[in-house]
Amino acid sequence: MRSMRLFPLLAIIGALVSGAAARAQAVAPAVRIVNAIDENNLVTLKGNTHPSANAKNDRGRVSPDLPMTDLILVLSRDPQQQAAFDRFVASQYEPDSPNFHHWLSPDGVAADFGPSSTDIDFISKWLAGHGFSIGEVTRDRMSIRFSGTAAQVESTFHTEIHNLEVDGVPHISNMSDPQIPAALAPVIKGIASLSDFRAHPMYQLARDYTFAGCASSVDNPQSPGTCYSVTAQDNAVIYNLNPLWSAGICGQGQTIALTEDNNVYTTGTAETTDSDLTTYRSTFGLSGYTSFSFSTVHPGGCTDPGTGADDGEAAIDVEMATAIAPSAKIELISFAGL
Repeated sequence: MRSMRLFPLLAIIGALVSGAAARAQAVAPAVRIVNAIDENNLVTLKGNTHPSANAKNDRGRVSPDLPMTDLILVLSRDPQQQAAFDRFVASQYEPDSPNFHHWLSPDGVAADFGPSSTDIDFISKWLAGHGFSIGEVTRDRMSIRFSGTAAQVESTFHTEIHNLEVDGVPHISNMSDPQIPAALAPVIKGIASLSDFRAHPMYQLARDYTFAGCASSVDNPQSPGTCYSVTAQDNAVIYNLNPLWSAGICGQGQTIALTEDNNVYTTGTAETTDSDLTTYRSTFGLSGYTSFSFSTVHPGGCTDPGTGADDGEAAIDVEMATAIAPSAKIELISFAGL
């Protein structure tokens, strides 16, 4: 279930967002692109083709003018750098370590464990030379977002983009693993979003808080019977939050960021009002917790996805976040192509 990524995401946010870091274990980024680019000397980025991109599902090549936006070039650390980064992250959770809870900002990750700015500039110029527009270099310098056309993708990465039909649903995808000049291989790990296959939410809507017809199982042999939806108050009991809330520890002063491919549903003109989240907080008695706020952002000029088939997934994630920390600020980071 994709919404279960919420709690690992909180750990990632904690590791990257706040505070100053002890940097004793940092490895200064070295320039790794040292050879001239030869467009005829290529290496294959293995594992970058969706398994559904096969002859059975193939419906022919896409138009060369098809826009391909929000593509992501995924970058890598050198082995020594990656080993140092892994050690540092592990030490952040060791109480006896001087790095315990010394979190790195994205800029700190870039400075201490990211690819060199020289390599980033070199790759960006290479992409621009093939006609792509650069949307964003992430602050940790671990990915580059870019856009272009299908023709540009095909000529640059030496793979064809085809129309597919999978279980009656149209898709597009590269039909083979992309290739890049060997000179860039020390820094480029792969390319995300060459296809439009996305993760699917697995939630099921329940119109009522109690409902009949639960499926029998080993753990619940007396079902079918009456089922009960989990509410914010249930979470407070399950995770023993009531003592914290009673002591005034409710997430105030903290920000929880969640990445989504849809906005939450709203009836107002602003994404911060009249939303699913507002209704949830009002329905389950969370409106009285102070310092809460909700905002929606689309980073790096990314496309605003609006609301669509996955807005329920976005709603679940922000609702579970506010159910755990009702006074925390909630930031929904949404963009198309996630």
